[in-house]
Amino acid sequence: MAAERFAAMLDELDRQRAELKRAQERLADLTARAVSADRLVSVTVNSRGLLVDLQIAPAALRRYRSEQLASSITGLVVEADATLAAKRTELLSAAAVSGPGLADIRTELERDVDA
Repeated sequence: MAAERFAAMLDELDRQRAELKRAQERLADLTARAVSADRLVSVTVNSRGLLVDLQIAPAALRRYRSEQLASSITGLVVEADATLAAKRTELLSAAAVSGPGLADIRTELERDVDA
């Protein structure tokens, strides 16, 4: 009976480890995009929050001074990074599962030794 509980705990730990590996792979692939209210500027950041794509419509170059455009881009990167953080939190909380941990296995082993 104890061997079956121990085996079930190990199986659960293996399942959790596989789920965490999948979550890690999904985290590495995350991106987030933000678009200006006038839809003239958009940015995309990668999983590390780095700008990987910047789209500026020609009309934005005519409408905004360089300082305004730079400020807009910076703000959009911050916005996209916040979206990314929310996605990251959602992904990690979905991957966080309660189950047996190493302390549980140790307790189970000690219980078997004492029995």
